[in-house]
Amino acid sequence: MNIRYDNRPIGIFDSGLGGLTIARAVQEELPGESVIYLGDTARVPYGDKSVDAIMSYAHDDVQFMLSKGVKLIVAACNTVSAVALESLHRDFPDAAIIGVIESGVKAALSTGARSIAVIGTRATINSDAYRRELHRQDHSLKVDSIACPLLVPLAEEGLTAGAVLNGVFDFYLKQYQAAPPDALLLGCTHYPLFRNALNEYFGGKVHLIDSAKACALAVREYLTENQKTAQPDNTPYHRYFVSDLAAEFNEHATRFLGKLPARVEKTVL
Repeated sequence: MNIRYDNRPIGIFDSGLGGLTIARAVQEELPGESVIYLGDTARVPYGDKSVDAIMSYAHDDVQFMLSKGVKLIVAACNTVSAVALESLHRDFPDAAIIGVIESGVKAALSTGARSIAVIGTRATINSDAYRRELHRQDHSLKVDSIACPLLVPLAEEGLTAGAVLNGVFDFYLKQYQAAPPDALLLGCTHYPLFRNALNEYFGGKVHLIDSAKACALAVREYLTENQKTAQPDNTPYHRYFVSDLAAEFNEHATRFLGKLPARVEKTVL
């Protein structure tokens, strides 16, 4: 059987920097693949916007990715995945677009957890998307959903440990310390930065489900099943676009990506 390859890049977009955790996971999981990243930093965050605004922004993001000739688009924003993915599939029927919710749910279920707490932005939690998908697959699960909007600015400021963060954890999660869930699903791409702090907060008693890692595995599965992986000898490239380039962008982006991003370009959406 002839194996087909596809050296076109993977497109990953988010409202800001959080999706860089997914870009990082994809680059680690699929080192031979090229990646184009878009952060809509001029309109971040999406999580506190109206549904109509989120859908409009997501359509702009997809149009940008299609203009770059990508082979797969990852909506690395949990908010977009929760409220706009169905609209994107309807309006861009020829584009391959995947979100982060289905892969996160799959990873959570694979732990065998019977009680799952989901944390995310207000828009993601209000959409009820994670709870609905979890219960669609297993109605007997106990699922709690907790909006934790203060965690996004803390991640972007680099406050990923310490007294201030623990105070925010207490504000949102104190009730779960005494009786922790089996699994905590990190339903925002910023939240993997708190992985160590959350593990310590719960005394190592909770499975932490990293949506970035789960999404990278879903990308690999899609590319393999559809024979769209890059050739083994492909030399990958990575480009980063933002809709507003703040002076401290590189500093913040390095936190999420794990390295200094190369070739950051400003674009208009």
